[in-house]
Amino acid sequence: MSRMPSGKAFGNPDPRLGVYAEHLLEPIDPLLSAALERCRAASLPAIEVNPMDGRHLEVLVRATNARNVVEIGTLGGYSGLCIARAMPPDGRLFTCESNPRHASIARENFRAAGFENRIEILVGQASQTLPTLVEKGPFDLVFIDADKLGYPHYAKWAEENLRVGGTLVADNTFAWGLVLQEKIDNPDHALAANAMRQFNERVGKSPRFRSTLFPTGEGLLVAVKVI
Repeated sequence: MSRMPSGKAFGNPDPRLGVYAEHLLEPIDPLLSAALERCRAASLPAIEVNPMDGRHLEVLVRATNARNVVEIGTLGGYSGLCIARAMPPDGRLFTCESNPRHASIARENFRAAGFENRIEILVGQASQTLPTLVEKGPFDLVFIDADKLGYPHYAKWAEENLRVGGTLVADNTFAWGLVLQEKIDNPDHALAANAMRQFNERVGKSPRFRSTLFPTGEGLLVAVKVI
């Protein structure tokens, strides 16, 4: 019998497998499509999680039975819908959004999906709104997909406010490949990449977390608080 070819390397360079996974799992459905249509009609930036990362997020919430969740970075509510639909009826999502217009579109998407009673949008800079949530913790899961300069601060907040056994999920942890570049000409990009390196180091090497990285296109860090 011939041996199957080995594929043990971390990550996979064949883009056809991504297409295969999307065709197999069909991560976009009418509820999410309608939300995206509202976002596009409102000219929101197309920077929400991609459909497969939305599915990863939904499955993680279901697998952990998360009931008390914080999202940092709402945008138009796409990822919030992925979270909310995975939570039990008594679950609660607190989502932080700095842009009032984005929050308004997200609120419309949550209402249309029937989740408005499960989701509270906190409008303002996360550095100002997160402290108001401390009394509602500890939390089962924290999802970060917001301004990259804030990631190290958000890691500290999650470390302090997740329960032991709680899950931290963060998108864009490869910083579009910039975490590998020593010289970055754009100063804003350089600051963002440096902040992401700090975040990855803090969480990835913290004795309080057991972490892994999903080798998605932008890097999805998943960590469990162990102590």
